[in-house]
Amino acid sequence: MGLSTPSLVYVHFLVAMILLNVAGNSLVCLLVLKNKATKTIINWLLFHLAIADLLVAVFFIPPCVVSHFVQLPNGFLGDLLCKFVFSGNLGWVAAAASSFLLVVIAFDRYRATLHPLKTLRSRRLTRIVPVVWVLAALLLLPSIIVSAYDEERQGCVQRYPSYALARANKIFWSTVNCVLPICMMGYLYIRIALRLRHRELLLDSSIGAVQQSRKRVTKMLLSVSLIFTLCWTPPAALCLLVKFVPDAYTTVYFVSNVCALLNSCINPLVYTLHSQQFRKNLASLMPCYNRKKISLSH
Repeated sequence: MGLSTPSLVYVHFLVAMILLNVAGNSLVCLLVLKNKATKTIINWLLFHLAIADLLVAVFFIPPCVVSHFVQLPNGFLGDLLCKFVFSGNLGWVAAAASSFLLVVIAFDRYRATLHPLKTLRSRRLTRIVPVVWVLAALLLLPSIIVSAYDEERQGCVQRYPSYALARANKIFWSTVNCVLPICMMGYLYIRIALRLRHRELLLDSSIGAVQQSRKRVTKMLLSVSLIFTLCWTPPAALCLLVKFVPDAYTTVYFVSNVCALLNSCINPLVYTLHSQQFRKNLASLMPCYNRKKISLSH
């Protein structure tokens, strides 16, 4: 199956983002698992966020890349492949889980800032992770059900019973996956920023150091949330204004794929830029870094 020049450029761009996503989020997972010092509650949540972002890339490979070079079979097998492989539905489940995890992380920062002495506050949040994935799967369940292979178009389509149901599902998805997380994170981080601005640090130096560390982590996660907002606002707006968009289906599909992959591959870069500890742990994976430590010890 041949590709036009614009389509080829688009595929190459998606492949580049997928590779960045896999490399960056794999490193985040490796660092959290390898370094005992990083196994805090917040880093454990970031580990699950990296897993979700990594799965976005993995599950987007068939619809964004492979589908341009293969032809699906007709009948039941084609419908099955569309539902779970070539429509990208599982990738959107991972994207929704990533959105929900960002809200959980924002809530963790909120509790850590407003109630810093409650040491057990976040342990309950780890139990929410399986719930997040269940909710994400339920959110995409209608799309999975209506996905099917179209013999005339030779591709995957979503066959809703009516246009009204299709629009209602898209609006519901945009609201739950984009609008509500953005509003909730905005509220939580505004409260955090106000508290950090007006609240004096406790007199005890060790507690003050903890507060400063939490402040740095909160700034990093605020950047992650702002990037999420910038990446997800365009597809959410397109879903709501689809009637006014030329070639709506293709435009929304392309923009949504790019924004989802862009958001998931930028997060590791944010960790690297904001966290000195992350950079140090990343450097420790390099063979030359380990050899230098050995030579200095002698």
